[in-house]
Amino acid sequence: MKIILSPVAATSDDTPPTVNEQTLIYRGQSYDLTQLPDGAEVTAELPFIGNIKRVNGEAELTLQYQYNTATAQSNQSTDWADYTFIVTSGQCPCPIARKPEPESPEVNHVN
Repeated sequence: MKIILSPVAATSDDTPPTVNEQTLIYRGQSYDLTQLPDGAEVTAELPFIGNIKRVNGEAELTLQYQYNTATAQSNQSTDWADYTFIVTSGQCPCPIARKPEPESPEVNHVN
């Protein structure tokens, strides 16, 4: 499955979508794409953006992908290739560049 994540700044993070054969699981919903024949294209509503289509046997879709601006770096990639993934099984990678984790202060123990 070809998944394009379209990032949207928000106050919380979406969990990346998961693919199980021809089923997409995203935001708590399952979308079974087995009935979409090759060459077909269907219009979908949010969280999908644009149409879902099947090209050469592979489902292709774009998803709105919210990320938390408090944990993300202020400059995100503008290259669509960084948000495009081929996922045959499992979770799609998260493309959002995150701020470094704050270092925890060292604790000195006195014996």
